[in-house]
Amino acid sequence: MFRALATLAACALFTAPVAADDKFVRLVNVDSGKVLSVKDNSEEASARAVLAKLEDDNKTQQWKLVKDGTHLKLVNRKSNKVLDVNDDSKEEGGDIIIWDDKDEGTDNQRWAWVGDGKERQIKSKSSGLVLDVDGEGQLIQKKADEKSKKQLWRVEEVK
Repeated sequence: MFRALATLAACALFTAPVAADDKFVRLVNVDSGKVLSVKDNSEEASARAVLAKLEDDNKTQQWKLVKDGTHLKLVNRKSNKVLDVNDDSKEEGGDIIIWDDKDEGTDNQRWAWVGDGKERQIKSKSSGLVLDVDGEGQLIQKKADEKSKKQLWRVEEVK
């Protein structure tokens, strides 16, 4: 009984606040109102993930949330590459990039939504750290801080 309840609770933590795998979304940072994008609209592997001002038709700012077990892969619409913790870093300040989907169970490309409601943290399965934004608008990973709006994200469906 306890195991079943623990499993249900864990699943609730990792459920993304969106409906279907085939929909594209924008991930909006609650603090800045800017969206998750890729530096210089690049399609190259190892390009940095950044925050950018919303551009409605910019496919670099659109992501597909694909269930992968209890976690998600965040697949970029323009490049078809996935959000990745560079070099599988476990350190605070580690860079967040896009990379080819390794599809081999690599945890540095798997993410969980943490929290309740529409505004949540995005947590790396590999490091246990959450997405945050440095002073230059580039995404890094940091320890979770429930009071930091820089670590909160909401999902908006692309129409």
